[in-house]
This record gives sequence, C-alpha cells and structure tokens, in this order.
Amino acid sequence: MNREEFQKNSNLIVVKVGSSLLVDGGALQLDKVRELAHNIARLKEKGKKVILVSSGAVACGMSVMGFTKKRGGIPFKQAMSAIGQSVLMQAYREAFSPLGIQVAQILLAPEDTHNRVKYLNARNTFEALLHLGVLPVVNENDSVAVAEIKFGDNDRLSALVASLIGADLLVILSDVEGLFTADPRLSSQASLVEEVKKIDLEIEEMAGGEGNYFSTGGMKSKIIAARMATLSGIGVIIASGKDFSVLQEIGEGKKRGTFFWPEEKHLPGKKRWIAFAMIPRGSVLIDKGAKKAILDQKSLLPAGVIAVEGNFDLGDCVEILGPSRELVGRGITNYSSEELKKILGLHTDEVREVLGGKDFDEEVVHTDNLVLLGGE
Repeated sequence: MNREEFQKNSNLIVVKVGSSLLVDGGALQLDKVRELAHNIARLKEKGKKVILVSSGAVACGMSVMGFTKKRGGIPFKQAMSAIGQSVLMQAYREAFSPLGIQVAQILLAPEDTHNRVKYLNARNTFEALLHLGVLPVVNENDSVAVAEIKFGDNDRLSALVASLIGADLLVILSDVEGLFTADPRLSSQASLVEEVKKIDLEIEEMAGGEGNYFSTGGMKSKIIAARMATLSGIGVIIASGKDFSVLQEIGEGKKRGTFFWPEEKHLPGKKRWIAFAMIPRGSVLIDKGAKKAILDQKSLLPAGVIAVEGNFDLGDCVEILGPSRELVGRGITNYSSEELKKILGLHTDEVREVLGGKDFDEEVVHTDNLVLLGGE
C-alpha cells in the first residue's frame, strides 16, 4: 500500500489543532472555527469517523476576562481553562450544529488513563459517540491537572487518544508545513521531509529542542507524539493548518506535510496502555546482561537490577533504565520498591532465602507486561 492508498483507506482519524490556528490577539477566531467545522464535516460526509483534539481553552478564558498577558502560577492557567472551556465548546457547537453534527466534550487527565478500568471506559465512551455520529472534542483537563502529572501538551494527548481508540491516522495541524531537515526560519537549505519510514536518532535530531520552530511545544513534541502513534500501528501526518482544507486533501490521498509510516510490528492494546497511558511511579536501573535479555524479549529478573529509584508498589508502572541511564522500556512491576531493594542483584535461590520462603515472582517485570521503548 502506498501513501495515497493509506490516507484514502483511513476511516478513523484523529485531528489535533493547535491554539495558534484558532486564536489571534488573545481571542478565538470564530471564522477559523467555522472553517475547521466545514472541513471536518466534509470528511464525515465521506464516511470518515473523526475525533478532534483542540487547544484554545486558556486563551478563550483570558479573552473573556479581558487579560492580554498570562500571569504566573498554575492556578491562573487552571482558572482560565475552567472559564474558557465552555466558551470553546459553545463555539464548536454553534459551528457544527448548522452542519447537522452534534459535538461532545471529553476532558482527560493522566489519572483517567493510568487506571486500566478508566482507560477502557474512556475507549467505550469514544466508540459509543462515534457510533452515534457525534464528534468528540478532546482537551486536557487543565482545570484540575497537577503540574507534575500532566500530558504536557495536546500533541501527546492526541497520540494517546489515537492509540486508545485504535485510529488509522493521526493528523497534527500547526503553523508550519511539517518536519524540515533544519529550522526553515534560519536555513535557506532546509527542505521538507515528505515521508518517514522509521523515527530514528536522525529524525529526532532534525526535530531539535522544545519550541524549536513550532509555536507551541516545538517539533520535538510532535515527533514524540508521532513515535507514540506509529508504535501503536497508526499513520501520522504533521502539516500546516493555516488552511483547514488540507484535511480534504489528506482525505483524498494528496501528499501534504510529513507522513510517518506506522511500525509494521506495532504494540498490542495492553502494551500500548503500559507504554503511553500509565504513569511511571519510579525506575529500576539494570546491568548490560539484563538489558540484552529484555531486548531479546525476556523478562527482567532481580539479578539484573543495579538500583531502585522512587517509591512504588506491586502493580505500578516503572521505567527501566540501562547502564547509562538510557530509557530501555516500561513495565508493570511484581515488587514494591522496598522489596526490590532487598533482592536486587540476587539469584532465585537467594531471593527465596531473603523473602523467607513465601510465594514470590521470579520476574521483577514479566515480558508480557514489559514494553521496549529504546535502549539501542
């Protein structure tokens, strides 16, 4: 299948729209909202199911309150989000209603997806809304989010939603055309990368740092989101949304922006949850032998653990770090941090002696509950 066919055959699409495309001078541009609605409606007319991940609530709140500059502190942002979210949804409701499309608001926080039952319930809600022909409009629940536990930006949130629902295609719209070989504002030699087969170190280096040449979050956050989605078997397009008709062109199979091919060996549902939805509560540092073993699809044993960081319980998610503290993967631990500190570096017989002969798991993290995310 070529890119044109992939785009045409994508029936479930998540569209992420950055606030820079909807807000100007601190105010929501209703004409842009109507333009977005018209183009999403055209996609739905062609039989596509669409989920919209939209920023803009904080800007809407500031506009309503007459603020032109952000004030310091998380409570201010949370208050503006609480005020602005209803304004944003009302704008969407008024834009989509004449087109015969009902909208539904879904606000998510990391704790909503960390819990497996809540994660599955969220998926069921999305599926029910899509079955009814309703457009889900998703945003992070900033009004109650804790700074230390946030999705961080709607790029990552859109990838999580796409992974959760099993979308075919994630379209991230911002204010530049896609991934360039260098910052196009600084280099006349910069050229657009039309397709990416695999997100490797070279691609990550092209993305640069946070806020590199995207208005919010930087291209780096888009590449992180693309990696999440492609590992979940989802194609990704990063493109300019200055003209929302780009959605029609993408649906017709035209080459717009940068297309990231999904990984052929993508993660199954449970491992996607572990990798992208669970909140790591700590980390374990492993030696070279253990790293090689888990890269060979084996479980992590106590003998390969060098150190334990953080406080976690049995059943929590932990990050697995290699000898140089590189991220190797994430997994669900069979031991609490306190128990693991007692048995790290020990072999099975020694673990049995330390734990007093009680029932125990031979694996710190079983391979069925372990996701590889790097390390090579």
